[in-house]
Amino acid sequence: MRKIILFCMTLTLLSCGKTTIEKELSCGSTEKMGKTKEIRDILKKFKVVVPENWETQLYYDEFKSQIYAADTTKQLSETYILDIAWHQGELKLNEALAKSVTDTLNLREQMTTVKSGFGEFKKKQSYWNLSQGKKSDRLYTFIQMYLKTDEDEYFLMTTKLYGKIDVDARLCESLALFKKVKILE
Repeated sequence: MRKIILFCMTLTLLSCGKTTIEKELSCGSTEKMGKTKEIRDILKKFKVVVPENWETQLYYDEFKSQIYAADTTKQLSETYILDIAWHQGELKLNEALAKSVTDTLNLREQMTTVKSGFGEFKKKQSYWNLSQGKKSDRLYTFIQMYLKTDEDEYFLMTTKLYGKIDVDARLCESLALFKKVKILE
């Protein structure tokens, strides 16, 4: 009986720092990034921490500020593409949004939702969707998280993965980078 209690306490402690999505995807520790650099978006809405050797691109317009990042030293099937964007506009985190995201991915991208859910991320309301499909005869995995930060502002954080190699590890590593996003208020 004591072993069962100890096991349950250990599980509780290990999952304390995990977000809902990390628990859903059974993510463990992913702190193996090495040297990192911090990139700030053009409109000064957020900062992203990425490995030092990653390439980044910035984009903005009057309603959006975005950072793309990826490790261009690896094959596409061994890395992932990270896209973090602040948007000005109203976002309602409800079943209508979930259905719209699922329908759009299914119809436009021919992707199937694997898991999705509502939760809290960075102490804000969120909705996430994990989908898979095929692009150029390769397995394509796509995760997106909508994070409402204000009445008329939200973030959309996405990761695109190609291939079958270490999909879960790459997803969890990208979620660890999502957690490192600093929202500037």
